[in-house]
Amino acid sequence: MASICRTPKRLLSLARFSTLCAPFPTFLAAKSAVESEPDPEKLADIFHDQSSNFARFRRHRPLYELSCRRLTRSGRLDLVERLIDHQKALPHPRTEGFWIRLIMLYSASGMVEHALPTFHQMVEDRVQLTEKSICAILTVYLDNNLFDDLHSAFTTMLSEIDVSPGTKSYNLVLKAFCRQKDMESARKLLHKMENPDIGSYNVLLEAYLKNGDGVGFDEILKEIKSKGLEHDCSTYNHRILRFCKNKESVRAKKLLDEMAVKGVKPNSASYNMIIFGFSKVGDFESAQKVLERMLADGYVAPCSISYIILFQHMVKEGEFDSALNMCKEIIRRKWVPPFEAMEGLVKGLVEMSEVEAAKEVVEKMKKRLKGNAADSWKTHEAALPL
Repeated sequence: MASICRTPKRLLSLARFSTLCAPFPTFLAAKSAVESEPDPEKLADIFHDQSSNFARFRRHRPLYELSCRRLTRSGRLDLVERLIDHQKALPHPRTEGFWIRLIMLYSASGMVEHALPTFHQMVEDRVQLTEKSICAILTVYLDNNLFDDLHSAFTTMLSEIDVSPGTKSYNLVLKAFCRQKDMESARKLLHKMENPDIGSYNVLLEAYLKNGDGVGFDEILKEIKSKGLEHDCSTYNHRILRFCKNKESVRAKKLLDEMAVKGVKPNSASYNMIIFGFSKVGDFESAQKVLERMLADGYVAPCSISYIILFQHMVKEGEFDSALNMCKEIIRRKWVPPFEAMEGLVKGLVEMSEVEAAKEVVEKMKKRLKGNAADSWKTHEAALPL
């Protein structure tokens, strides 16, 4: 922003563009213009004008996020600041949600130094605050790995505003301690909390799992049981991952049965971790049964990663017939198999004298490729023995 202010001619040019740019007739036309504009200066000008013209524009959060993200990638933080500052002068309802949106835009752009002053502006604006504001600031520091600042801000905010932190706020502080690998402080805070929920315990389970601390993991599981807390999907997923890491995928699969009994819906990660666990030890029959169960249960839509995990490991283990069938299914579902695994499959089929099958699957895959992916594949294809 300072560079613009030092260049009056540039500022006049921007003003002329803003003034001479014909107004868009509808919000959708303005939205399309923002989404398609490659020039950062023009993007900022269009955004500036149209956020003034359309209330619907101002309510469209994804458009704000997209614009700030593109300006950040262009290295134009001055334009991000200008865009956000302009919003403060518009006829928004200056609610807590409005201020939190600005704080999170600063965070996503890496402009953390603007987040806390914006929070103070919200306080000065006499906005009715809730725990959401505390969580917003803590999330800014957590997302940017500024853990010491998070702990400092947490203490400062509580002395400035008349809002008591709840479980959600403390869970963010727990995450900070865990990312710092300060598990002792995390445990102390957990035991001080008045109403820790299953999410609080999940934070520590995840940390102990990442740290390879099985003892700590088991201690938290015992605490969960002693507190009478019910597992949620995340709790089960941490347990599933632990079993799969220890090559105990059969036990992990049993947790899917327990989830069904308890009425806890698995997510795609629940299934994919078990598929990966079985595939890693070459038990493709069991892995495919889990895939079939995922399709039959209907809790999640089929996703490419489930099939790709199987395909990659089948190629790695030399199970080329099975890999060929899996590859065909991936292509049938209009996904693109990984190029390196495709190379391995083709070479394996050629070694098995299945040249025609190899050529056929390559041609089918090429029909799915577009743009840079098609160009990239040509490099791989040149090295194939076809």
